[in-house]
Amino acid sequence: MGDALSNSNTDHSILGRFWLSGQDESSSIPGVMEFGSEGAAVRLEGALTERGLLADATVYARLQGSHDTATLFNCFASATFGASKKVVYSKLDSTLIALGSLREDLGGHAVRFRLPGSETWFHEPCFNVDFGKTSEDVVVHFKAFESTEYRLSDGLAIERLYVATVPMGNWGMERFEVSRPLAYRICSTSRLGFDRLWEEMYRLRRLLEFFSQQRFPHTGMALYDARGVAEGTPDIDIRHSSTRTIKVGKFEWDQQLVLFDDIKDRFPALLRRWFEVHRGNPEPFERYFAAFDRGSEDIILHFLWNVAALEELHKIRTARKDFYLLDRLKDIRARWSAAFDTQPPDTVLEQIKDSRHYYAHAAGDLREKAAKDWVLLRYGHFLAALSNLEILALLGFPDDEVVKIARKYWMRESLALKMFPGGGGS
Repeated sequence: MGDALSNSNTDHSILGRFWLSGQDESSSIPGVMEFGSEGAAVRLEGALTERGLLADATVYARLQGSHDTATLFNCFASATFGASKKVVYSKLDSTLIALGSLREDLGGHAVRFRLPGSETWFHEPCFNVDFGKTSEDVVVHFKAFESTEYRLSDGLAIERLYVATVPMGNWGMERFEVSRPLAYRICSTSRLGFDRLWEEMYRLRRLLEFFSQQRFPHTGMALYDARGVAEGTPDIDIRHSSTRTIKVGKFEWDQQLVLFDDIKDRFPALLRRWFEVHRGNPEPFERYFAAFDRGSEDIILHFLWNVAALEELHKIRTARKDFYLLDRLKDIRARWSAAFDTQPPDTVLEQIKDSRHYYAHAAGDLREKAAKDWVLLRYGHFLAALSNLEILALLGFPDDEVVKIARKYWMRESLALKMFPGGGGS
């Protein structure tokens, strides 16, 4: 084990000493921490406890690297025993690591992060090219730094940042690259805990996912804690694991719900409104995005989550809690009658109601009436489309604009119940 530790210091494998929070650094033991974009794993000489086991613990680290300290949260550990029944070495896993921090109350005055893929939705020109009188006279212009700020309530502000890096020393090369990624920064006038900052990051991400109907992962998270935001460089890098991995795929222009170019002037107001309604009424959004995240992996859950989201959205709009599902569906159909090519008949709404009762409550007497397979999937997408209309109205879009959005091909097909095999609206 000792030889392995002495030769393990790389960019993602760092030598260090580790000890439990609440204990003194003098009790630390050597180990190697391996980390990537998500979480960390540590191989220790010996263990932090007598039996080598840990559950939901916090561990501090003194490291040999660009970050000389770290705090590992949500730690769990397993151990390997020798012939003497003593721990020879142990392995420690952490789902949240703060590189550059030695404090348990993780937080800061700002968090910076990226949502790869979201820059496409903003559809902003980043470079300008001027062609001179000859083919040899070409000039490329770009801003090395560009920032747009949006003020929220509670002393919060959101920034969109383009920060360019230009590699030097490339003389004689035929290709010259400039990296100008889009990053976001959420700033607060007071220090906030990481959980609160994560909530605000989550809300921003969900707004962009709703408008674009694309999924974006959180990457490159960093906190401004000891250093002020004005210094420009965060002092804590965050590695955070998730139960679900989001892969950046091809941006589908024809699936966007709302184009940024169409709402550019209203975007600050829509952003503030989204944060207000999301904070005040999280339930419908949690259910909507539970279905959104998993797509059609499980058509029953996709259907049930979309039913629940639409019910909660209807409660917000009407403040009526005494409606049954069928009454809500009929009221929503009447509200958005102009959005349908042909309004769904009562038989469809009744089957949606029966299907919800069958799948949610195991109502065996409704087995034959409940929708299945492609029909159930079609209903899930129909309900999601209705939720889109309700959310747009909740954000302040005028009804005629919402109806115009509903006329887009994929929304139109979902509302007409023509998605997937056998679609025909009945």
